[in-house]
Amino acid sequence: MTNTASPSKRLKTPDDSPLKILFLAPLGLWLAVLFLLPLAFLLWIGFWRVENFQAVPAFSFGNYAEIFASFFSKSRYGLALVQSLWVAITTAAVATILSYLVALSIAFAVPGRWQRLALLLAVAPFWSSYVLRLYSWQTILSRNGVINSVLKQVGLSDYRIDIIYTQIATRIGLIHYLAPILIVILYVSILAIDKVLIEAARELGCTRWQAFTRVILPLSRFGLMTAASFAVIVSLGDALSGNLLGGGAGASIIGKLPTYASMIMSDYSSSTNLPRTSALATILIAVMVLALAFGFVAADRAHRRTS
Repeated sequence: MTNTASPSKRLKTPDDSPLKILFLAPLGLWLAVLFLLPLAFLLWIGFWRVENFQAVPAFSFGNYAEIFASFFSKSRYGLALVQSLWVAITTAAVATILSYLVALSIAFAVPGRWQRLALLLAVAPFWSSYVLRLYSWQTILSRNGVINSVLKQVGLSDYRIDIIYTQIATRIGLIHYLAPILIVILYVSILAIDKVLIEAARELGCTRWQAFTRVILPLSRFGLMTAASFAVIVSLGDALSGNLLGGGAGASIIGKLPTYASMIMSDYSSSTNLPRTSALATILIAVMVLALAFGFVAADRAHRRTS
């Protein structure tokens, strides 16, 4: 005779516990007050109109019509967006590769008891002010900065670098900002790889390079996609590096154009049309959401391949 408990007498699982909702409530409130509500307000302002130099609450697509009417001509918002995408994608690629090499070195070249210290040292630059780091790079990269002064002292003044106020300098500032975060993401991804698989590949005759390309790299693909997606999104929304190191409209292979985020900041500081600035920011948010969706799909596919 089987004794089946009635649904009312079943033990509650942790998911059914009211404590779960209680502990998640502060996080939900935090996200709602400091993220969702400001975001909704920003989106709402984008539909307002300006009358007598004052923003008037309304629902109008006039701001978007004005922006897209000259998206690639007078305002060059479209070209600035292309510049931002180019800078963000190339920055993400370089930052992810460099951070991946550092994460690999910590995971496989540093003894286990020292790995936490090595990771702590890799993350240490993140504790300093981002603005302070950018001004430090200005001192290093400027025409009379540290690097050019050293080259002049050793008699190599003909090889002076001139990358300040270019998008290359913008990328350097972004990579310095992104690297500590990406290293942590990639280190955790590498640490999750079963070391038995690597040892088995080595015992079956694989060289170190073959073990890396056939075992480590495929199994860390999810972390790589996640890190690259994060880097693209942060680079798209950053304006400080483009202004302080890129000089606003930094030179690039696309042309001497500002990034889209820098153009939003310039529009905000030089115009009284706050609704149009909000509409410009909304367009950038839409592009970032698309980049996030693309990264999520790529990371999900990578996860399915390795699961």
